[in-house]
Amino acid sequence: MGAVLLAWLTEIGVQTYKGGKASRVPPGLPVPSLFVADMIVFGVLAFGAKESAQARMPVSLIAWGLVIATLTNQSFALGNLSTKLAGGQAPTGQATGTVAAGSTS
Repeated sequence: MGAVLLAWLTEIGVQTYKGGKASRVPPGLPVPSLFVADMIVFGVLAFGAKESAQARMPVSLIAWGLVIATLTNQSFALGNLSTKLAGGQAPTGQATGTVAAGSTS
């Protein structure tokens, strides 16, 4: 469970360092829902690592994979997933699948 806990703390640190958009209140901080999502996902991973010795290594790798995804802004990072689910804009470089009003596509 120690590797998952360290990954979770690193994830919280990365999300705090990257911060949010200037239009958020307070500016420069991520929204609290990101921290709640992190707590739930990493809590489930920590539970799996605690309950099964065989699952400890795969669960730790998944946890650190999420941290690396957040660092590199991959689409499966928790912050990007929560934005997509909330109906916000897709991360940079990805299409949303919608057609602009007035276009004839």
